[in-house]
Amino acid sequence: MMDCRRTTTNPNLKSDGKNMGRIANCTITPRGVPQIANCKLPVRQFCFVMLFLIAAGCGKSGPEVAPVKGRVTLDGRPLSTVDIVFQPENGKPPATSRTDEEGNYELLYNRGQNGAPVGQHTVRIAFTSGVVKNPPSIPAKYNTASELKREVKSGSNEIDFDLKSDAK
Repeated sequence: MMDCRRTTTNPNLKSDGKNMGRIANCTITPRGVPQIANCKLPVRQFCFVMLFLIAAGCGKSGPEVAPVKGRVTLDGRPLSTVDIVFQPENGKPPATSRTDEEGNYELLYNRGQNGAPVGQHTVRIAFTSGVVKNPPSIPAKYNTASELKREVKSGSNEIDFDLKSDAK
């Protein structure tokens, strides 16, 4: 071990042999890593404050989000590869999903978080152009001029959509 006030051969440490002792009174391992436990009080306080600030920044923030899953059908048949958007009425970012072969979906919110914000939503269901060849026609009242409104409540939500084509 080496005293910080002594000149070190580690190129990553700035030491002229004099000023290092004014910065911190600590020991350095042979690899050149300071040992905080041996440092003077101000350095320990600084480290404690930094750890506190980092931990405080890691808490959950944002709206309450609840899991949402369900099934989408058109005239009783499952709609596969259709996109679902739950747009909160409070202006928060939407939750989205794409159905599987059986028409099942599970919403994802911000940064891969499962679910949607709790509250009232306008729901849009549509095919993404170029993803599905010859998709069935979904009436505008379910997508571009959506009349679908659903509420996401705290806890698990299962929300199914049985859409009807304009011809039926």
